[in-house]
Amino acid sequence: MHLNDQIKEVLDVHNGLIFNSIKNTLEGELFLLDGDSYEVLIDLNSYPRIFPTVYETGGRIPVKMDRHVYPDSGSCCFTTRAKSQVLLKTVVKSLLDFIDEILIRYLENNSYYELNNHYYSEEYSHGKLGIIEAYKDILQIDDPIKVAKTLIKAVKSKKMVIHQNCYCDSGRRLRKCLKGKHLSNLRKLYMVDKDILKQDLNSFNDAINVYLDEQKLKKEVQ
Repeated sequence: MHLNDQIKEVLDVHNGLIFNSIKNTLEGELFLLDGDSYEVLIDLNSYPRIFPTVYETGGRIPVKMDRHVYPDSGSCCFTTRAKSQVLLKTVVKSLLDFIDEILIRYLENNSYYELNNHYYSEEYSHGKLGIIEAYKDILQIDDPIKVAKTLIKAVKSKKMVIHQNCYCDSGRRLRKCLKGKHLSNLRKLYMVDKDILKQDLNSFNDAINVYLDEQKLKKEVQ
């Protein structure tokens, strides 16, 4: 669906918002199902490559990371760029989906925090740890070294080879490992742009260094 059609779809459903064609933003009051509402600015300039950049403009959410707001920009923290690209190519198929399934849930979670002093659902950790957790989630493995190795291969390779051994080091072919689940996971990883993969690899420096030390030790033993 063309972006203009997506914007119209949003405005038809969320009539508290208006579209600023000069700034390419949606601005105004966004109503939740329980009658609560938030003042927001949704910057569409990064969309649909990654999630839109959203600001809560009513001063209701404190600008600090433990409240899921980036202190440097004041924008809302939903998930990592990599995970946003995967979601945009799998389940979040439109701008309305983003607002209903991502933004509104984020705001509902904040409302819950205001009443209970904790969130009813947490996302990833902040900073580099959160980036690593997101890739663990995409690939469904816990070992950061294996995740880092898989990212390096994805950056270097031109295409995914489904007959290779699985990245989880099970010894099984990728297309057969866990009845194809890991093949599906790797396909999600390849949905992430290589420039984002390269930048995120910086978060895996410690894991990569451990892996290289292990490889060096193996060669010395041999």
